[in-house]
Amino acid sequence: MNMDYEVGQFVGYVTIREQQAVPAAPAAWHVLQVAPGRDAKVIKAFGERCISGWSPTVAHAVSRGTGQPARKPHLGRLIVKPFLPGLIFLPDFEMDRLGEIRSIPDVDDLLEFGELRSWLNAEEMRLLRDIVAIENMLPSRRKWALVQLYLKYGWISAKDAEDETKLKVGRRIRIADGLFSGLRALIERIDSNGRLSVYVEDGKRGVKVSGLTETQIELID
Repeated sequence: MNMDYEVGQFVGYVTIREQQAVPAAPAAWHVLQVAPGRDAKVIKAFGERCISGWSPTVAHAVSRGTGQPARKPHLGRLIVKPFLPGLIFLPDFEMDRLGEIRSIPDVDDLLEFGELRSWLNAEEMRLLRDIVAIENMLPSRRKWALVQLYLKYGWISAKDAEDETKLKVGRRIRIADGLFSGLRALIERIDSNGRLSVYVEDGKRGVKVSGLTETQIELID
């Protein structure tokens, strides 16, 4: 048999299942319980079976020596953990395969709350995705992102959002990068380029640090 094929030549056909299309945006997401520490294993099994599901994860960089949050994330060790350990979100269009899903090792069952609703609608899922996205940001960006989230969902006014995120003299911050990473400080000056001079509250004496950018600090008040 001649096995030398040319590019573009038809050599056979495969049969596909009919009605494979699924809704692009599920109307509801059900919560599936899995064995502790087996979230990633179950999601891998989902992929092998072409089952849709979401296990939200959070990735943080830690120092290779101490295990503490890395001052320079790109030099640290990336740790990925489930945001909601033991819970996987199952879109409504996969519910007809629940029997198959229950047969997967380490899968328990759907989470139930008695008479209370035990699934998330589309808006609630968008909120959860927004929260997980913020948790995956650098610490210096989370405060700003949270304020924008509150504004997006109408929990605060535009004026309150501006007040929360505005850098100003006298505001307390936490340094998120550099030699003084993790220490609290007080903004003393903001130059015309937006660089900060701060007073670091390090013990009884303290120290002044200049030239910090907005990405190197985290608002804490």
